[in-house]
Amino acid sequence: MSTRFFLHYECYLIYSDIFLPLKICLVQYPDTFWDLEFWGFVVFSLSLFLFCPCLCSYLGDQKKDKINGLPRQPGNVDFNQYSGYITVNQQAGRALFYWLIESPASRGAQSRPLVLWLNGGPGCSSVAYGASEEIGPFHIRPDGKTLYLNRYAWNKLANLLFLESPAGVGFSYTNTSSDLYTAGDQRTAEDAYAFLVNWFERFPQYKHRDFYIAGESYAGHYVPQLSQIVYQKNKGIANPEINFKGFMVGNAVTDDYHDYVGTFEYWWTHGLISDSTYRSLRAACESGSSEHPSMECIKALKDAEREQGNIDPYSIFTQPCNNTGSLRHGLRGHYPWMSRAYDPCTERYSQLYFNLPEVQTAMHANVTRISYPWRTCSDIVGNYWADSPLSMLPIYKELIAAGIKIWVYSGDTDAVVPVTATRYSFDALRLPTLINWYPWYDNGKVGGWSQVYKGLTLVTVKGAGHENKIVQFPTLISTQNFTFCSIWAKPKARNVKLSLTSFSLLYVLVLSLFLISPSSSSSLNQQQESDRILNLPGQPSNVNFSQFSGYITVDQQAGRALFYWLIEAPSSSLPRSKPLVLWLNGGPGCSSVAYGASEEIGPFRVKSDGKTLYFNPYAWNKEANLLFLDSPAGVGFSYTNTSSDIYTVGDNRTANDAYIFLVNWLERFPQYKQRPFYIAGESYAGHYIPELSQLIVRRNKGVKNAKLNFKGLLLGNPLIDDHYDNIGTHEFWWNHGLISDSTYKDLQKYCPNQTFLFPQDDCYTALSVAYFEFGDINPYSIYTSPCYATGTLKNNLKLPLPWTFRGADECIIKYTKVYMNRSDVQKAFHANVAKISNPWATCSSAIRGNWTDSPKSMLPIFKELIAAGIRIWLYSGDTDAILPLSATRYSIAALNLETDIEWYAWYDDQFQVGGWSQVYKGLIYATVRGAGHEVPLSKPKLALILLKNFLNNSTLPRISDFS
Repeated sequence: MSTRFFLHYECYLIYSDIFLPLKICLVQYPDTFWDLEFWGFVVFSLSLFLFCPCLCSYLGDQKKDKINGLPRQPGNVDFNQYSGYITVNQQAGRALFYWLIESPASRGAQSRPLVLWLNGGPGCSSVAYGASEEIGPFHIRPDGKTLYLNRYAWNKLANLLFLESPAGVGFSYTNTSSDLYTAGDQRTAEDAYAFLVNWFERFPQYKHRDFYIAGESYAGHYVPQLSQIVYQKNKGIANPEINFKGFMVGNAVTDDYHDYVGTFEYWWTHGLISDSTYRSLRAACESGSSEHPSMECIKALKDAEREQGNIDPYSIFTQPCNNTGSLRHGLRGHYPWMSRAYDPCTERYSQLYFNLPEVQTAMHANVTRISYPWRTCSDIVGNYWADSPLSMLPIYKELIAAGIKIWVYSGDTDAVVPVTATRYSFDALRLPTLINWYPWYDNGKVGGWSQVYKGLTLVTVKGAGHENKIVQFPTLISTQNFTFCSIWAKPKARNVKLSLTSFSLLYVLVLSLFLISPSSSSSLNQQQESDRILNLPGQPSNVNFSQFSGYITVDQQAGRALFYWLIEAPSSSLPRSKPLVLWLNGGPGCSSVAYGASEEIGPFRVKSDGKTLYFNPYAWNKEANLLFLDSPAGVGFSYTNTSSDIYTVGDNRTANDAYIFLVNWLERFPQYKQRPFYIAGESYAGHYIPELSQLIVRRNKGVKNAKLNFKGLLLGNPLIDDHYDNIGTHEFWWNHGLISDSTYKDLQKYCPNQTFLFPQDDCYTALSVAYFEFGDINPYSIYTSPCYATGTLKNNLKLPLPWTFRGADECIIKYTKVYMNRSDVQKAFHANVAKISNPWATCSSAIRGNWTDSPKSMLPIFKELIAAGIRIWLYSGDTDAILPLSATRYSIAALNLETDIEWYAWYDDQFQVGGWSQVYKGLIYATVRGAGHEVPLSKPKLALILLKNFLNNSTLPRISDFS
C-alpha cells in the first residue's frame, strides 16, 4: 500500500473523534441527513481527512513526541509532557531539543499561556537548570535516579517549553562540527526563531496562544534578541501565530559597561575584594567586553577570585556544594560570566539522571547516539563563543517603544550578575518612573524591592541568588483583582542539601503578575460588575447614578479586607468628567458609611422608620464621584480574620492598609486611574488623611502619570497637633462659657503636653470636671439639642471627652444603625460576607480603646505636603467643642506660613456670611458659620459651596465677587 494510504489512516485515527459523532448523529437523528449545516461540517471534516496530509504529519510528530512517563517519576502526575527535536537548519543538520510540560488538566491547560524558558552560559542547558532545578515540575533526588514533585512549579499557571540552545548544548546537536566553534548571539537567536516557527507547526494548538519568553543570566542576551526577531517578524500581522506578549529575565547580562561597573561595586561594598583590586578592575575591565576580556582584565578578575575565597558567588550567603569541587574549577577566563547558572549539588543529580539510557529513551533524546556523556553546560560552545554585542539596551528601547511587556528581576545575593549591575544598566535607559522604589511584601515581611518604569518593571528578591532558588517559598494567594499577590516568603539561606523543596521567586513574579496582565479588562469588568449595587432597599425610584460596594483585600495573610461604597456622580452631570473624592471618618474606629455617607455628604439619608431612604439635596456626588471607606479593618463592614488586629491597630497600619486599598481598588476600577483624586474627611481623619497623603506623594515622586493622580486634601475639624489642640480646645471651652476659671487653669496646667487620645492622671481628672460642668449639651454642636432618643452624650460616655468614639449624635445615626443591620440591606451591599454574628456598629469601641500608635503632631507632614505643592484646605464648624476652630488656628499658626489673603468673611449665594477664611501660601483655612463637628450634617448647603470652591481651586467668595 502507498505511503499516502498510511498517512490517511493515521489521519483517520487522529480525527476519529470527529467521524464517530457523525455516525452517532445520523443513527440517532435521521432527520439530520437533510440538514445543510450538518453536511457542511461533513465536507469540512472530509477535506481535513483527504487533503491535509501535512497537518496529519505534524500531529503525528506531536503524538510521537509524547512522553508516556519518565523513569521513577511520581505516580500522581496529571499533566502531559512532550520532548523531541526540531530541525532548524537542514543543510548543517542542526536540531534543537525541547521539553514541553503542559499545565495540569485540572488547571485548564488549553487556556493557559505558553512560556519559553532559556538558560544562559552561554552554553548551558535549560533542561538541566530551568526544568530540573528551578521552575519545572520535577526535581531530582540525590540518588540521581528518582524524581519528586516541585510544589512551586510554573506549570501550575502556564505551559512550559524548555529549549536547549544553541546546537551542541544538552541534547541539541549539529552534524557540522564547526558549528560548535562558531556559535554566537546572532545564530542562536535565528535558530531559536526557526525552532519556534517549526514547533508551532508541530503544535498548532498553541498558535495564537499568549506567548512569553523568560530566562536568566546570559539569556539576558538570548531573550531580548529572540524577542526582537519575533516582534519584527510579527510587525504588521493582525493575528500572528506567535502571539508574543512579553518577556522576563533574571540576573541578566544586559550591558557590558554597566554590568562591569555594577558588579565590581557590588563586590567592594559587600567586602568581597580589596581597595586595590577594585581600582584595578575598574581601570582594566570597564571599557571591555565581558565575553572577550583583555589580559589585564583577566588578571584583575583572577585577583578578585582569589580574594573572594571559596564562596558561592551565585549566592554569596549559601555554602557551596563541595561534592562537585570548588566553583572555581569552571572558570574559563572571563569571570563573572562563568559557564553555568548555579552550582549547588542539584547540578550533579541532573547529570546523573539525564545520562541514564532509559531516561534518554523516554525523552526521545540522543537520537544521534553521541559517544560522550550529556553535560549541563558545553565548555566548547562557551569557550569559543563568537559574537556578543556589548549592550542589549538598544533592543530594550525598541521593544519598550513597541509596547512589549518587560520584567527584569535580581536576586540580591548574586555576585555574578548582581542587582547593582542591573540597576546601572536600566538607569541608562532613562525611563520615566511610574512607581518609585518601594518594598514589596510577603505576609507582612519585605520580599524585596521594586520600581515600575514606563515600559519596564524592575524587581529585586531579598536573600535570593543567581537562580533565586535558595528561598523558602509559599503557595500562591491571589487577591480578588488579580493584581496583588501575597506569595513571597522571607528569603532564608539554607543548607543546599535541605533546600531542594524550597523553590524560588518566579512562580509569582512571572505567573501571577507578569503572565496575568493587570490590564485584563474582561476580568476587571467582571469584578467591578459583581460589586454593582442594583438597588438598595427603600431607595427612591428616580436614582440616576451608579453605585458599587464590596471588599478589597489589603493583607492576605491576616485576612484583612476593607469595605467600600462608591457613589458616582449622576449620569446627567457626566461622571467620567468628575474627580474622585475619598471620604474618611475618624474616631478612631468610626464608619465612613455610617457618618460620611449616610448623614453627611452621601445622596441618601435614612428616615426615622429605619427602612426608607430619601435624597440629600446637597449631596457631594453632584460635584464628584464619592468613595467611602470603612477603615481600619474591624470598623463597620470591614473585617479581619486575625482577632488580634483589633487590639493592635494604630495610625501606621491604618495608613498602609488604606494605601494598599487604593492601589488594589484602582485595578478593579481602572477608569479612575489618572483621574484627579482628592481625600476628604474630618475629626481623627486629621491623622488618617495627612498620613495617607504622605504615602501617596512619596510613592508618586518622580512619576509622570501616576495612577493615583493625587491633587489635594480637605479636612474638617481635624486633630492635628496634640499640644496646640489641647490649648485651643480648652481655651474655646472657657471662652464659650462652658467651664469654670479653676477648671480652665487646671486644664492649662496639666493637659497641654498630654496625648489627645488617652489623657492621664491630673489631666484626666480636670477633663472629667470639665465634662461635668458642660451639663447635658451636645459638645459636637454646642447650640444643637442632643438626641434624647439615643440617650444623652453625657450618659453614653465610654471614654473621657473629647475622644468619645463617634461623630455627631443626632437622631439620624440611630436610623442608620437600624437600616445597616437589615439582612436585605447587607445583601444589596455585598456586605458582611464573613457572617459576623455581632450587629453592625457605627463605631468600634474595641478599636478606639486599644488604639496604639498616634503621633503627637501632623505638622511635619503638612510641611512636606505643602512643599510638594499639594492643595490643602482646612475648615472648622465654629460651634464644635470637640476640635474647635481655635485649636486648628493654633496648629496652623505653628506652621509659620506666609499670608496671601488676610482673614475675611465669605458669603453664600444668598449674600449671607457663610464663615471666614484666610489664604496662606500653601494652605487655605475656612470656618463655617453655625456648623458643628460634622459640617455637612449641620450646614449642608455651605459644605457643598466649600467643596465646589476646593475642587475648582478658587478662594471662597467675598461680597465683592457678587457685584
